[in-house]
Amino acid sequence: MKFERFAFIFSFFIVFVAITGAIIYMDKQNETDTFLQVTVEDGDSLWSIANKFEKSTNISKQEFVKWVQDNNDIHSSIIKPGEVVIVPVEKDQYYQVEQLASE
Repeated sequence: MKFERFAFIFSFFIVFVAITGAIIYMDKQNETDTFLQVTVEDGDSLWSIANKFEKSTNISKQEFVKWVQDNNDIHSSIIKPGEVVIVPVEKDQYYQVEQLASE
């Protein structure tokens, strides 16, 4: 009787953790969908990308680089040409500024 109760509670806990993890993962995916994606070009670094978008964001370059690393699962400062990274610049805001600049 005790074993069955323990098994039920343990199973419930495992299901709860799995559902919570899935919700958090899906929420993070949806959150990053609103941000600009940049394809890394030859000679680019996280710092040079931060310089490129300096006027499009309100955070420091260090915070920019940290955000890019955290949200793209980059564990070093090395990025390779052809990689696509998400940057902390909202798509809508960036394209509105680009449109105004071209007019």
